[in-house]
Amino acid sequence: MRWWRALARPALVLLLIAVVVPMMVTNVITARLVLSSAIAWGLVVAIQLAVGAVLVAPARASEIGFWRAMDLWFAGHVPYSLWILLLPFLTSSLSVPPHDVMGVSFLAPLAWTSVITSAFFQTVLGMDPSTARRRASLHLLIVVLVVSAFVLWASGGFWASASYIMQRLNALSS
Repeated sequence: MRWWRALARPALVLLLIAVVVPMMVTNVITARLVLSSAIAWGLVVAIQLAVGAVLVAPARASEIGFWRAMDLWFAGHVPYSLWILLLPFLTSSLSVPPHDVMGVSFLAPLAWTSVITSAFFQTVLGMDPSTARRRASLHLLIVVLVVSAFVLWASGGFWASASYIMQRLNALSS
């Protein structure tokens, strides 16, 4: 497989994000909004490519080649893609703040992707189950750290996030 064909799935993921994010925020989709959203969110897909490359490249057991493995790596993005597609519906509830819904609902694709990732390491890269689980756990840790860093950065830092969480907990106890 040629490298440029392996980028089709990441491009599809970026297009999905670039369409859904403006739809959630403005309820309008224009070419300009999709383009600016793709530019802004392109870093997320680039990070996913980098993480995939780091986890796929060292695997010696793969006979299918690096780029085909990367293509299949992005095939495992289905749980996150479904989550992104469902976000406009999940966050439209007036009774629950959208950030709370996003944070809790993110656990479903995270868990589902961990299972897919472990299967990927076993099936595609030929790792034994124990090694595949360790590699999938490493991937999960990387995802949690990167997502946490983005959330902290986007929310204004640790203290802003802590303040929001404390306000939500206080509201729940009232």
